[in-house]
Amino acid sequence: MKNRLKSYTQYEIIKVIASGGMGTVAKAKLKGVEGFEKIVAIKTLLSRYAGDEAFVQRFVLEAKLVANLVHENIVQVYQLDRVNGEYFFVLEFVDGISLYDMVEFHRAIKKQLPPPLAVFIASRAARALAYAHSRRDAQGNPLNIIHCDICPHNILINQEGVPKITDFGIAKAATMQDSGQVSGKLAFMSPEQCTAPEHLTAASDIYSLGVVLFYMLSNHYSRDMRTSREELLQQIRSNYVNYDLLPADLPQELLEILKKMLAHRPEDRYSSCADLARVLEYYIYRDGYGPTVVTLAEYMRSVMPGRFAEALPDSDKTELLPGSFFEDRTLVLDRK
Repeated sequence: MKNRLKSYTQYEIIKVIASGGMGTVAKAKLKGVEGFEKIVAIKTLLSRYAGDEAFVQRFVLEAKLVANLVHENIVQVYQLDRVNGEYFFVLEFVDGISLYDMVEFHRAIKKQLPPPLAVFIASRAARALAYAHSRRDAQGNPLNIIHCDICPHNILINQEGVPKITDFGIAKAATMQDSGQVSGKLAFMSPEQCTAPEHLTAASDIYSLGVVLFYMLSNHYSRDMRTSREELLQQIRSNYVNYDLLPADLPQELLEILKKMLAHRPEDRYSSCADLARVLEYYIYRDGYGPTVVTLAEYMRSVMPGRFAEALPDSDKTELLPGSFFEDRTLVLDRK
């Protein structure tokens, strides 16, 4: 076999799903030889940023960073390419719903997501983060990947009930130059992320996942999002959490897990996402049974039959593609 193979793969854009942030995301059909086809997602850099070297580097770094993260609970990146000067990368297509949309749906119908399912989703996200945090380069050096933007918009759940983390676009890694700048959504940011982003550790992702779990259990943000930006920043720095918003019947054991995830000092949280995942899994499986992807898929079909019916044609399904474009009071700090 030759050392190099030329390919003439084509992509047929079916429709644009989302646009914002740095790029657009579209559902596309990968077309190969002999009628081979595969549905994928195409993420492109918006034309207004194409001439900005900093934005181009960030876009390319996202693709490179996630390319070798192969995990059931992480949206897979297949390819980074450029056509006529326009960068794009090809991702796993996720046909499902964002966790944000799921919780907001429950809020609208005044229903709570069952706590075991909330813990199950959090445990899968913790496993994905534990995997990302543990990655090493070809020389065996830790990559020190930190997602930095764990939030309900960046956790997708597909038709089969599999939660998947997406959008590593603002992740920090040892392989990247640290400019002292970090982005993230204020509602889910750790105290240290808005005070000393240059010193972030994996504990910051644990905190953000704790806020996500709080959101799933309560249908509310843990902070008062109606305040001014400066007041919201003060809430984050002081680690204000309104535990009164949680259900009164929330099991004490689950509350203690949540409080440890949301500890003010990073060293007071779980030692790693792998440790956290074990604790969450023990909580839901210690009796020998508990929720699975099948349980979650069946639950979604039962409460959202119009979106997750078993045999709906593709044209009738609401689709969500990798790439979170909700601003949600996003913070960008420049600490040069």
